[in-house]
Amino acid sequence: MNIEGYTNQTNASGDSQKKLDVVANEILTRHLRESNLVSYLASEEEENVQTVTPDAPFVVVFDPLDGSRNVDVSIPVGTIFGVYRTLPNAAESIDSQVLRPGRDMLFSGYANYSVQTTFALASPFANQVDFYTLDRSTDEFVQTAERVQCPPTGEIYSLNDARYFDWSDNLRRYIDDMRQGKNESGKSFSSRYVCSLVSDFHRTLLQGGWCGNPRSHLRVVYECAPLALIAERAGGAASDGTADGHILDITPTSLHARTPLFCGSRATIDELRTYGDVRQVSTKTYAY
Repeated sequence: MNIEGYTNQTNASGDSQKKLDVVANEILTRHLRESNLVSYLASEEEENVQTVTPDAPFVVVFDPLDGSRNVDVSIPVGTIFGVYRTLPNAAESIDSQVLRPGRDMLFSGYANYSVQTTFALASPFANQVDFYTLDRSTDEFVQTAERVQCPPTGEIYSLNDARYFDWSDNLRRYIDDMRQGKNESGKSFSSRYVCSLVSDFHRTLLQGGWCGNPRSHLRVVYECAPLALIAERAGGAASDGTADGHILDITPTSLHARTPLFCGSRATIDELRTYGDVRQVSTKTYAY
């Protein structure tokens, strides 16, 4: 079976679909449907919310294969998901089951597929984040870290520096200051960028600093809100690039709405906020 390369199709967001995007979406959708626990599901790869079992307790949103363009060159990729409780008296449109602030989420998680498969879960039972690692000898996940905490600050920022001249003046000033150590920590920041959101986020969660994208590129429902919930439960923070904007407070207006994202150590994000609006307003589009 040839699962490398692109299909001749685009997903609901207009992105070219990789063959593995389609496979991953089909696998997740099938298992969620068979669980008998899901009322509605929404995927980054699908245009509309899917009705499964309306009286089931949970609504699931997911990005089946984040960073899929990296598959052919063996760069880590991941899966992101979030879970809401089913609204008993939702409006006529089933979209209302999904178009909710991230703070309404019960729990969320991601899987990072790298030299090991790590599953991170913002627990539905406690205000904490736990890690599980796949034991390949048993094909079962074993808890390997409990109550994971994102360091309060860090020395790494993660975004595409090649876009420097497309950024806002505020963001350029912030990055210049971070590089030179003209910040609250007094330490010069380094840049680390995988261009796979799950991998960049996973490193940030463990080592501190922040990762993200200053332009409205990442999806609120499928990527930003689930990761923001994990960040906050691990003691971090997630901003939309405005002085007082919080990702978890965004109520998306459409299933595939996008936003800037700055996510990571709380003190680092708080310092970023002091620079004002750091969103990229350029309407440029990029191949990568």
